[in-house]
Amino acid sequence: MKQEHNYKGVKFSMMVPPGNLDAMATFEVRPDDIFLVTYPKCGIHWLFEITNLILTGGDPDKIDRTCMESSLEMAYLKDKTDMTSFEPFYKKLEAKIDRRVIVSHLPESFLPPQVFTKKPKVIYVARNPKDCGVSIYTALKEMGAASEWEEFVEEWTKQEELTYGGYFKHVLDFWKHRNDLNVLFMKYEDMKKDPRGSIVRFADHLECNLTDEKLKLVVHHSEVNNMKKTYDDIEKNVPGGVFLTRIFGKAPFIRKGEIGDWKNHFTVAQNEQFDAKIRENLRGTGLVFDFE
Repeated sequence: MKQEHNYKGVKFSMMVPPGNLDAMATFEVRPDDIFLVTYPKCGIHWLFEITNLILTGGDPDKIDRTCMESSLEMAYLKDKTDMTSFEPFYKKLEAKIDRRVIVSHLPESFLPPQVFTKKPKVIYVARNPKDCGVSIYTALKEMGAASEWEEFVEEWTKQEELTYGGYFKHVLDFWKHRNDLNVLFMKYEDMKKDPRGSIVRFADHLECNLTDEKLKLVVHHSEVNNMKKTYDDIEKNVPGGVFLTRIFGKAPFIRKGEIGDWKNHFTVAQNEQFDAKIRENLRGTGLVFDFE
C-alpha cells in the first residue's frame, strides 16, 4: 500500500487523504474555535493539554479528549476493533456542539480559509528543528516505519521530500502571522524553560482569567511526567483509551519532552551540515531557537 501522496505540490501521508484536504476549503470555522497548530512532533499534545487545562480551570478529568484522537486533516478509527474503519476526523469535529479545540499540522496555506477571515484564536508552537527531527524519527521507528538514522538525517537535512511541505516553510509561514491579534506564536523551548510564564501567555491570549490556585493546577498537570500519569490512567480506565494517547494505539504521543535530545543522535558532521541548513533558512527572519 502506498504510504504517501502528493497534493498540490505537497507530500502528505495517506492518513491525510485528498478528500480531507479538499474539504478544508469549505470547512465551517466558528468564531469561538481554538486552533492549535504545529509541525509534526513539536508538542501538539502538550499544547492541547495546556489549552484544555486552562479552559477547565486545571482539572484534567473535565477535558473532552475525543478532540485529541486525531487532527483536523487526518482520518481516525471510528470503530477501534476494526482497523479498516477510517473516517474523516473533520466530520467528527463538524458534529461537535460544544466549543472546539482543533489540532492540526496543516501548512498555513492548507488551513480552512475561514481561519483567516473569521479570525478564531490560533496558537502555533515551533520547536527547534534538531529535536523535532529526532522526535519524528523515534515515532517512525516505534511505528515500524523508520529507515536507518543515517538515511533519515540525510533526508531531514535536505528538507526536499518531507510531509507537510517540510519544517522550515511550515514554521516560517506561521512566523509571518506572529503579530496578528488572533495568533500566538510560541516556542517549545520557552515553554519548557518558563512553563508558568508561558501558561499565563496562553491564558491571556485565550482571554481566560486564572486564579493563582487554578494556575498552579494547570502548571502541575501539564508537566510532562504528570501528563504521562494522566495518559496512563486514560489507557487503563477509558475504553479505547490507547487511541487517545498513542498514534493509532502504537507510538506514544508523549516521549521525553526534553530540549537537546538531538545530541544523542547527530554526529559532529551531521550537526555541522544541519547547522548550515538552519542558517540558510532562518537568516534574516528574526526567528532563532535554543538547542539546549
